[in-house]
Amino acid sequence: MNGKMDFSKSDLSELKKFAIKSPKAFTKAQGKASLQLLTWMNTGSGGSSESRKPPIRWGVLRGSSSAFVGDQKVGDFRINVKPGSKEQISPAVSYSAPPGTTTVVYNTDYAAKMHEWDGEWGEFTIQDGDAGNKWIEKHLQTDKDLFMKVIGIEFKKEMKL
Repeated sequence: MNGKMDFSKSDLSELKKFAIKSPKAFTKAQGKASLQLLTWMNTGSGGSSESRKPPIRWGVLRGSSSAFVGDQKVGDFRINVKPGSKEQISPAVSYSAPPGTTTVVYNTDYAAKMHEWDGEWGEFTIQDGDAGNKWIEKHLQTDKDLFMKVIGIEFKKEMKL
């Protein structure tokens, strides 16, 4: 299960200038922002009002998430799986995408099912606050401007501006 952001209505002119000025620094900044986006998705945080996060039973779904920029892995979401799980976390180790593409991957065979699930939830998901379906979709919609802002902040740090 992976998701993509649509920046077609966003003003990318500043970010494009950064990418031209130093592609290496821009890619590094994009990687940091991608990890931040992954964290927002898994914890229900971020600068937006979006608090949705993945459903939880043992933590395997959240622990199997990774972020990539192009085909380069920038990191995983680290979580300890609750005792009693028969599954192990399995973050993706590779992904193929064009350079400059941010991709968030939930690497379980049931990730897509849980993202779209409209049925009842178990006790751990209910107790976890705003956990449930559509967490990727909701964060991609609400956090894209903040995501771009983080890229800008990290680029400026990388370039020592």
